Amino acid sequence: MLRTTEGKLALTLGLVIIVILSLTAALTHAWGWSWLGTFTLLFVISYPLCWLSWRIWQSWSLSLMRLTTYVQSLSMGESGVEVAKQGKSELIDDLVREIKQLHQQVHGEAHRGQPLVVLLSQLFEDLPIAVVIFDAEFSLAYANRAAYEINEISLLLGMAATELGFSINAQHLHHPRLADNWRCQSSFLTYREQSLCMFTAIDISSELKRSEQAVQENLVRVLSHELRNTLTPMSSMAQTLLSMQQLDDNQTRKVLERIHTRADGMLNFIQRFAEVAKIPEPKKESVDIKALVEQTRVLLRNKDTLAFHGSPTCQADPQLMAQVLMNLVKNAVESNNSDPVEIIIRYYQSGNQQVLQVSDNGTGFSNIDNAITPLFTTKPDGAGIGLAFVETVINKHGGKLKLSNQQGALVELTWPV
Repeated sequence: MLRTTEGKLALTLGLVIIVILSLTAALTHAWGWSWLGTFTLLFVISYPLCWLSWRIWQSWSLSLMRLTTYVQSLSMGESGVEVAKQGKSELIDDLVREIKQLHQQVHGEAHRGQPLVVLLSQLFEDLPIAVVIFDAEFSLAYANRAAYEINEISLLLGMAATELGFSINAQHLHHPRLADNWRCQSSFLTYREQSLCMFTAIDISSELKRSEQAVQENLVRVLSHELRNTLTPMSSMAQTLLSMQQLDDNQTRKVLERIHTRADGMLNFIQRFAEVAKIPEPKKESVDIKALVEQTRVLLRNKDTLAFHGSPTCQADPQLMAQVLMNLVKNAVESNNSDPVEIIIRYYQSGNQQVLQVSDNGTGFSNIDNAITPLFTTKPDGAGIGLAFVETVINKHGGKLKLSNQQGALVELTWPV
């Protein structure tokens, strides 16, 4: 005895075919058809009946299979799936709609019933960066494993941020023990109409150490090059004097004068380099940058030209910006000793950033990768300090320096308003 719905449907379709064929046979017998004609007619009409029954069975079974696959996908968390439709069926569409609403309701209740700490743990527990989250009253609500591993701070759930050593400035969190070798950031987010403050900290001590080592290696390399270029001729001239059996006063005086000149040059070089480390913190104010540009014209030669375009007023330290422009114009003038140099200075604001561009038609940077390196220079009388000074000043303004070669040298300074 068939008990499944599929079996009952198959039996019903089979009975319908048998009844139709039986009625057709009885009708042909009443009309006096021969047995051959009756069997032929029954064979002909049996094919469309069987095909129609198969289509009814396939449409019913495939619809259920699609619904089953859809429900299984939802149960596995695939919320973006849709039911593949074959034809138009309002009943199937209503059923799919009810299933989707039921899934959203169950999923929402499960999500709403999930504690905040459990949700945060699932999101941040295994992150390699420290994540600390405070509630709207700045009480500690969660800290991941990386945060508890920081020896510089103590974290206890429920304690206020100020009690844990944090300071709140303009709704941003800071910790004095995470100032040197840490990159910290605070941001705000909302969960179920609850305001949260997320504080993140990344240990950058290894990056800073590698950067310091690279700078030290570069300084030692360039400094040793400069010292060798100065001390080698001095040693050679002194050795020449010592090898003479009888010193000639004129020759000795010339050698000593050359040694004295080179020594003065090295002392001047060291003094200029030391000035880079003594740059004061900038005091920003409204500066007439056009007037500062006009002051640099004293560096131009007879046929050199200088043009200024853009807004005449900027926000910067006037003394430091004047020295920056002097260095940049001096470099541009020295970019070509034989032909006249055309210098163009542009200043404009883009959003909350100020942009100062100094370009020339000289030969450009011959070694752009080392152009900003302190003590590195390709000029016979250069000290390699100018661009290093400019970069230090613009960094103290919170900006950055960019160099490029575009039909000459282009120096671009950007810093916030």
